[in-house]
Amino acid sequence: MSPWGALGWIVLSYLVGTISWSYLIVRKVKGTDLRDFGSGNLGATNAGRVLGRRYAIFIYVLDFLKGLAAVLPARHLFPCDLGGIPLELYAGLAVVVGHIFPFWLGFKGGKGVATGSGVVFALSPWTALGALATWAMSLALFRMVSLSSILAAASLPLWYGFLEGWSGAHVTRVVFLATVAALVVVLHRTNLQRILAGDEDKIGE
Repeated sequence: MSPWGALGWIVLSYLVGTISWSYLIVRKVKGTDLRDFGSGNLGATNAGRVLGRRYAIFIYVLDFLKGLAAVLPARHLFPCDLGGIPLELYAGLAVVVGHIFPFWLGFKGGKGVATGSGVVFALSPWTALGALATWAMSLALFRMVSLSSILAAASLPLWYGFLEGWSGAHVTRVVFLATVAALVVVLHRTNLQRILAGDEDKIGE
């Protein structure tokens, strides 16, 4: 693929990321703006507060598929490097950024967990499963979805390095996963403040 074609795929990945399923589905089902409810976040968790758990799972899956749609073609159909970095990593970052900062919604979207999960699964399924195990254990211990998401994101580069290695091309992917993890943690900063203050909601409360 030419550099211009690669750039086009990166832009397309961002646009795919901006498809806010939580916003669209809540608008369709309830006729309301999800940003006016709960945390105001355009993600599956907040949509579940309005529509229920089944819709939350459905929206999570749709957001997850956005990550796959951006990365898998870039990895298997037209792989190439830009400045020594694989196109799949650019595409993965672009789709996550699109989810977090959708231009048509005032650059205020979700927190990137579901879409980022799809990206990670496309890059390294075992790493994604390791992060999922971290999320599940944290949820069982602390019963806080936000804390579980933060810890799972933070574990990504560690899981990848442990499972895939720390040298050569793997270093680039470790840095990429650390960048995605940092984005997720920063976007959960208000949750972190509530967790430290003991005010964060727990499952069942």
